[in-house]
Amino acid sequence: MRNYLLCSVLAFLGLCLPSQARADVCGSVAGNTVSNCGFETGSFSNWSVTGNLFGGLNGNFIYVDNSSPHSGNDDGNFGAPSTFGQTGSGNMFGPLTTLSEGLTVLPNEYYQVTFYLANDACSITDSGCGAYYNDFDAYFNRTLLSQQHNIGQSNFDLQGNLLYTQYSFLVGTGVAANNNGVLQFDFSNDDGNFHLDDVSVVAVRPTPEPATLLLAAPGLGALYFLRRRRSA
Repeated sequence: MRNYLLCSVLAFLGLCLPSQARADVCGSVAGNTVSNCGFETGSFSNWSVTGNLFGGLNGNFIYVDNSSPHSGNDDGNFGAPSTFGQTGSGNMFGPLTTLSEGLTVLPNEYYQVTFYLANDACSITDSGCGAYYNDFDAYFNRTLLSQQHNIGQSNFDLQGNLLYTQYSFLVGTGVAANNNGVLQFDFSNDDGNFHLDDVSVVAVRPTPEPATLLLAAPGLGALYFLRRRRSA
């Protein structure tokens, strides 16, 4: 009781406020099908990490920590260098570290895929940098979303926080037999780390059936014709 009263007085003075974990953005996205979307478990649980594991998983180059999250308390770090970065010769962009998670997807559905990415490292594209190369790829359900070489170093805010770039894609699935539902990210970075956080995949609406498109086509053509007439 005495401690409660003391803390109540200090709280009034702003000196005894309870510490609270920061919520991650992706955890509040309705319908998000990605497990451990912000790495808030402090690990890669529910994800598979394969490919270039230079330095070991949870070693110096591939790990989860709380140094620079976009939101919440943790983010994924991916900095395994290419063979060029390891030896000074060889492949400038690979081999790649692959992070993936299998999701259950509905056939003939549109999905919104969103994630946040930052690069804390120097790249050959940045002024004054040496021969530091990096690669980042993203796929969903066998569809290539992004493929980039030599992403420049991200900026920092006035408080020294790493600034992330948001990526968002609308991807349609096909018939069930053609879907694998795999969300995949590939990385290599010769100078520092890519930071990945707040990953979400959400079903937004069904894709139109071919028969529906055929029925709608005459009406769309008429609307286009009327618009042309009125603008003439």
